[in-house]
Amino acid sequence: MLRHNIVIPVFAAFALLAAGFSARAEPLACKGQGGVKELPYESVVPSGYNHDRFATQPRSLMFSYGAFTSSFETAEDQAKPDSPFKGIPKWVSYEMHAMMGTDGKPIHPQGAKRPVKWYELEATDFLWTEPKLKPGIDASYRGFAALWNRGHMAARNHANRISWQEGCNTHTFINALPQFADMNQGDWLALENYAIAAANKFGKVWTIAGPVFEPERDVDTIGKDGITVPVAIPHALYKILVIETKGKVEARAFLFHQADEDQRGGYRKCAGTPQSKYDLTTYSTSLSALEKATGLKFLTTLSDADRRAVDAASAKAPWPIEAKYWDDKCGGKDDDDDV
Repeated sequence: MLRHNIVIPVFAAFALLAAGFSARAEPLACKGQGGVKELPYESVVPSGYNHDRFATQPRSLMFSYGAFTSSFETAEDQAKPDSPFKGIPKWVSYEMHAMMGTDGKPIHPQGAKRPVKWYELEATDFLWTEPKLKPGIDASYRGFAALWNRGHMAARNHANRISWQEGCNTHTFINALPQFADMNQGDWLALENYAIAAANKFGKVWTIAGPVFEPERDVDTIGKDGITVPVAIPHALYKILVIETKGKVEARAFLFHQADEDQRGGYRKCAGTPQSKYDLTTYSTSLSALEKATGLKFLTTLSDADRRAVDAASAKAPWPIEAKYWDDKCGGKDDDDDV
């Protein structure tokens, strides 16, 4: 985690005060990459965090950063015409901790203004080896934002709980995929808000999220054919929340469809829709159903017996969370939607 030590000479401090300025007046903003294909802020997994504690399998092109772990598509996936994984991660996982003040109220973390351009990584250069393709993935999303957002898997405001710099570092395509705008800015965001409250109540929450592709169904892409990198639009997205209390692991699993217009029509944006209006049980499913749909295996660090027990309860309603643990809520103007 980056730490900045700033020393202002005494005479300079007096000058700032005399001018009526405050050291906090300038809002934070995520910086650009400066032509270097790596995250702009030093990123180290903090002590006490294990983002992939439950070891989702299989693993592909792996990235481990301060706020999340990502299993991204490989060059081999890109070369296979029948592979649905194009320009997106297969799964992303991360651990989130409680942030409660001594007054018993949630602490809202500091964030920064998003970067103008999302961050590219040298390890994903294989996506645009064809000379005719524009390098980078930002261009693929351009012109599609009204329908398809660059949807975070590891949420920016969740990463802000580690540091605002790690929040900035979430703006990279190993952590994003095309997500229907109203879902991303609505029901999915409502679940992210719930996850914060759950972390505040239970101390820690692990999240595993990624795409679902239906077999024998065509996969659409965003981007301009032959000009930008094709990025696959998943038929659905899943999210798994995991907690551990008194040595007992529990999980809740969710599935959000976005392939058909009638499925997309039910999503409501968070801004203007009260948090209480979102019934997250609408999206409840089981771990075993998600394993069948994705070909992944979750919670592999648990014994087979424990995995069966966790799976048996994974489609139940979300855990009840008392009002005192809630920080972000839908209903007002929200600044955590992304396009």
